[in-house]
This record gives sequence, structure tokens and C-alpha cells, in this order.
Amino acid sequence: MTCVKRATHFRLNLWATPAVGAIALTVAFCAVPAGAADYTWPVTRVIDGDTVVVNASADLPPELSRLAVRLDGVDTPEKGWRAKCAEEKKMGREARAFTKRQIDKAKRIVVRDPKWGTYGGRVIADLVLDGRSLSDALIEKGYGIPDRGRKTNKKEREENRRKRWCSDLGK
Repeated sequence: MTCVKRATHFRLNLWATPAVGAIALTVAFCAVPAGAADYTWPVTRVIDGDTVVVNASADLPPELSRLAVRLDGVDTPEKGWRAKCAEEKKMGREARAFTKRQIDKAKRIVVRDPKWGTYGGRVIADLVLDGRSLSDALIEKGYGIPDRGRKTNKKEREENRRKRWCSDLGK
């Protein structure tokens, strides 16, 4: 009987932890005045060309403060197993390296207008480095393509990606 109670309690904790994290992050977002949309959260990791991890708030417990941020308005090639071809994988590594270089040399990094994304625990935001949008820089230098998010259907995004990064698949 004791084992069943512990197992149920453990399952409850696993279920409740993400909910507590979501509530804590919502409170952190809402605690800022309505006009403020810029946050100076430090970037702790570059995942790929269009996704970074930030330390969202010193006020939250450490296990809740790490937040993945997907850059708004840009889609970069995949660098790992999600890549559709060798060309995309190579370009994905280059896009990640570009993003890392830009972040490393920036004197001021601002996370602008974060909003919840479609995937749990990830937000969509613009990353502004020394007054310039990283999304715009990625597109300008050819490391990414404009992404209109939900305004573009999944099939259209996949066709654009294939045409742009996988010449052998786009024919």
C-alpha cells in the first residue's frame, strides 16, 4: 500500500512540475509593466541558427529559469538529424556558427517581445544585438529565410526549405 502512494505522489510531482513552471514564468512576464517588452536575459547556449537558451529570470528557481527562445521571423537550416540533405546539415552548422559569433561579439543583447510558442517551454521572440535584429542579419547574410510562422502552412514551409537548402530535393 505504501508503494502505491509513493508512486502516485511521484506521478503527481512529475505532472505538477511543468504546470508550476508555466505559472512561475507567466507571473514573471506579467510582473513587468505592460509597455515593457524588452528583457536583458543573458544567452547561455546557442542550439542552432534560430534557437538559443536564455537565463529568463534571477527571481525564479534555477530549474525554471532556463528558457528556449526561437527567433521570430526567420527559419534557418537544420544542423542535425532533422536535416533533409547533406547541404542543409552543412548550412545549418554555418548558421549556428554565425549566430554564436554575433552573440559573442554583442555588447548588449535584448530579448524583445517574447510570447509563448507552439511547443511547450519555448517562446518566440526577436533577439536584438546592439540595436540590430539577429533574425534580419541571418536573412541578410543568407543563413536563413523569412518565416511567417503560423501565417505559412507547414507544406509551404517545407517546400521553401527544400528549394532553398536541398537542391537535389527541390527539383
